[in-house]
Amino acid sequence: MAEVVVGHQQNWPTGEIELLGHTGSVRSVAFSPDGTRIVSGSFDNTVRVWNAERGVQIGSPLQGHTDYVTSVAFSPDGTRIVSGSYDQTVRVWDAERSVQIGSPLQGHTHCVRSVAFSLDGTRIVSGSDDKTVRVWDAEKHVQIGSPLQGHTDQVTSVAFSPDSTRIVSGSFDNTVKVWDAKRGVQIGSPLQGHTHSFRSVAFSPDFFIKFSSSNAHALCEPHEFLYDATVRQFYVECPVLLCKDGWVRGPKGRLLLWVPHALRQPFYSMQTVVVIPSGACIELDLSKMVHGTRWQMCFNGNLPTCRSTE
Repeated sequence: MAEVVVGHQQNWPTGEIELLGHTGSVRSVAFSPDGTRIVSGSFDNTVRVWNAERGVQIGSPLQGHTDYVTSVAFSPDGTRIVSGSYDQTVRVWDAERSVQIGSPLQGHTHCVRSVAFSLDGTRIVSGSDDKTVRVWDAEKHVQIGSPLQGHTDQVTSVAFSPDSTRIVSGSFDNTVKVWDAKRGVQIGSPLQGHTHSFRSVAFSPDFFIKFSSSNAHALCEPHEFLYDATVRQFYVECPVLLCKDGWVRGPKGRLLLWVPHALRQPFYSMQTVVVIPSGACIELDLSKMVHGTRWQMCFNGNLPTCRSTE
C-alpha cells in the first residue's frame, strides 16, 4: 500500500540524499537487492558502501584497485560486491565485512568497463577495452572457457539474462551482441541500428533486450511496431505518465505525485489493458492470428481480414 502525500511542492520533504566521501569522479552506482544499501565505484580507486536511508557510509572504503573503478554491482543475495577497474582486474568483495574475497580475477589485457553477476550468483561477466567479454566462476575466481570475441571495439556494458543462459554486450562498434553463456558463442547476428557508441545494455525481466546510448534509440517500443503515427502520437501526448525520476506528470508536465523507487516496478499506467500474473495459466485464441515474414504490417484494427503475409 502506498501513501499519497498531498500539498504544494514547496512544503514537501525532500527525497534527495547526498552521499559524500569519494575524492574522485563516481563512475558507477547500484542498489543492493533489498534496497537498503548503495555501492559506488570511483576514480579515487575505491569502492564504497552506503546506507540508502541515512546516506552515511558503511564501514571503510573497499581498497585494492590500483586505478579507476568503472563498474560495481551487488550479488543477487546482497552478500558480495563485484567491481571492475582500469587496472584490468575484476574483484569480489564481502559486502558485510568490507574485505576482498580471494585473488583478483585477471585475464583482461585492457581496462574493465562493465561487470555483472548472474542471477544465481555463481558467475560474473565482464566487458573490457580489449574488445572481449569474459565469464568467471564467482566462487573459484577462475575464467570459464575462452573470451567471447566478436566486437571490433571496446565493450562498454554487459549483463546476464534473467535465466542466466545468455549474455548481452554493447560496444563502441555500435552493435549489441547476444551470447550463449554456457557454450561461449554468439547467438545470431549483431543487433545493429545505433549510429553512435553504446553506453548501457540490459535484459528486462521478460527477456526483451533494452539498450541505450547518448544518441538516438534504435530499439522501438512495442507499440511502435503495432500502431500508426496517429496512435503513437497519443502515447507521446499521454495525459498522465510516470517518468524516470519517479514523478507522475500530467498535461504540460504538471507534477501530480512522486512514486518512491521501491514502488515503481511494477507500476501500471492508464494504458495497461490487462495484467498477466507470474505463473498464471493463459489460454490463447489463435483463430485470428496473423503470420508471415511481415506480420507487423497486418495490425490495422481489422485483424479478421489479414491472415497471411507470405
